[in-house]
Amino acid sequence: MLAALLAAAVAGGCGTGGIDRSSNVSNGKQLFVAKCGFCHTLADAGTTGTIGPNLDNAFASGRQQGFSESTIRQVVRDQIHLASPAAGNSKFPVMPQNLVTGANADAVAAYVSSVAGLPVGATTSAAAPPPPTPPPPPPPATTQASTAKTTTSAAPSGGNAANGKSLYSSLGCATCHSLDGSKGVGPSFKGLYGSQVKLTNGKTVTANPAYLMQSIEDPDALIVQGFQPGVMSGVIKPHQISLSDANDLIAFIKSLK
Repeated sequence: MLAALLAAAVAGGCGTGGIDRSSNVSNGKQLFVAKCGFCHTLADAGTTGTIGPNLDNAFASGRQQGFSESTIRQVVRDQIHLASPAAGNSKFPVMPQNLVTGANADAVAAYVSSVAGLPVGATTSAAAPPPPTPPPPPPPATTQASTAKTTTSAAPSGGNAANGKSLYSSLGCATCHSLDGSKGVGPSFKGLYGSQVKLTNGKTVTANPAYLMQSIEDPDALIVQGFQPGVMSGVIKPHQISLSDANDLIAFIKSLK
């Protein structure tokens, strides 16, 4: 359940903080090709690296869900700052933190967010409209103590799938987790519930409510094989999501057959 959920950045500016919205996209493209293209595929840049995630694939699902350019920009900026090792092979190089910094990092984030997941030549001005305004949030739920090590709910239940769908958008889950089975920065939510999941520690577990709850509460505790640690936890801190909201997300995931 790794990653992906990439992106509480959407919820209001967590992560690296404010990005210079006037960043030079043209300069960002040049920097991306020079600094990032060896590891990442991005069609608009003409790069075909395979060590890191394919950025077109990673952000296509989020665009289809109506994710805004500003959300994607913040996610990219956070990942430049909070880089993590490539998955599954110790021989792969580690992506250094702050490979580009300051205005240059803002420019790369602005460029990637303007083209990733779009046909070559298209821009975000032609992208899907923003998602509809979510329904009012439920009454505040008591958040679990920050000192908790593991979930206190072995078998959470009773979540609201409709609210979970709204949280999927508002928390930024769509940036990393698709609903159609396609692989992104994180595993797809389609068919995840009840499936057998192979972990990087060599174990295979069932994606039951207890597993999903632990993955939401402590994103780096159980990393799915083939994905990277440190991505979801870079923007969703342990126990940041309330128990009530986590149950709603689980109910939504369960509904995705």
